[in-house]
Amino acid sequence: MFKTEYTLVLIKPDGIQSHHLGEIITRIERKNYQIAALEMIKASEDQLRRHYSDKVDQSFFPELIHYMQEGPIAGIVVAGTNVVKEIRKMAGATNPGDATVGTIRADFGREWPDGVMRNVVHTSDSVANAQREIQIWFPELNLPK
Repeated sequence: MFKTEYTLVLIKPDGIQSHHLGEIITRIERKNYQIAALEMIKASEDQLRRHYSDKVDQSFFPELIHYMQEGPIAGIVVAGTNVVKEIRKMAGATNPGDATVGTIRADFGREWPDGVMRNVVHTSDSVANAQREIQIWFPELNLPK
C-alpha cells in the first residue's frame, strides 16, 4: 500500500527574482501533487544554519547564507505518493550545467561569473530530511508521520 509523503521545496531568491514561482508551482500541480502549504519567507540565519547544518563548516557556507538572503524565498510543502523522489527528479542535478533539459534547474538555472551556484530550488533528499526541513520552515504545520 502506498502512503502519502511530504517534501519541502524552497524556491530560492534567484527563482523568485527571475519570475519562475508560478511556472514551478504549475509543474508541481501538473503532476497532480498537492500543495499542502505555501509561504513567502525572509530566511533568517538561524533557519539557514539549521536547514544546512551539514554545510555549516564548509568554506562556501557564508556565500550560501548571503545567496539565500538576497531576497524572499517561497517555501512549499508538497504531498503525494513517492513525492520526495519525484520532486528531486523534476528539480534535476544540483549544478544547473549538469541538469537534464526539461528539469527546473536546467530550464531556469545557470552558472554565474561570481562562482556562486544559483540553482533556483532546494528539494528534500529523503523522507526523514523532508520531515526535519518542513519543521524548520513550517513549525506550525502538523503533518501526519
